[in-house]
Amino acid sequence: MSQYEINGVNLEINMEDVDFLEKLENAFEKMEEEEKTVLKVGKQSEIAKSYCKMFYNLFDNIFECGTGDKIFGGKNNIRVIDEAYEEFLRICAEQLREIEKRRQKITNKYRPNREQRRKK
Repeated sequence: MSQYEINGVNLEINMEDVDFLEKLENAFEKMEEEEKTVLKVGKQSEIAKSYCKMFYNLFDNIFECGTGDKIFGGKNNIRVIDEAYEEFLRICAEQLREIEKRRQKITNKYRPNREQRRKK
């Protein structure tokens, strides 16, 4: 159910699990701080390396140490990293949409019809 594959690595992504959400929030807070230190000027290779390191750390902080290496194969390929990150965000957003749909369905089930309220 909450198992997803990103670059051949199975990850448990569950936006309804509070422990997962806490890890996710903490990882993004760390990423926000790390982003301030990512090189913006200098050699292109050094800029790219620090950018990639930030995403290795993000996945390590969300899941477990070494997850970034597993997902990215130990390589610093910006395209691979961007695509994996985009896939991860897509999965999270899709789960959030499904959660919202389910909540709306529950709420609507017990919310009286407007016309019925007007007749009273």
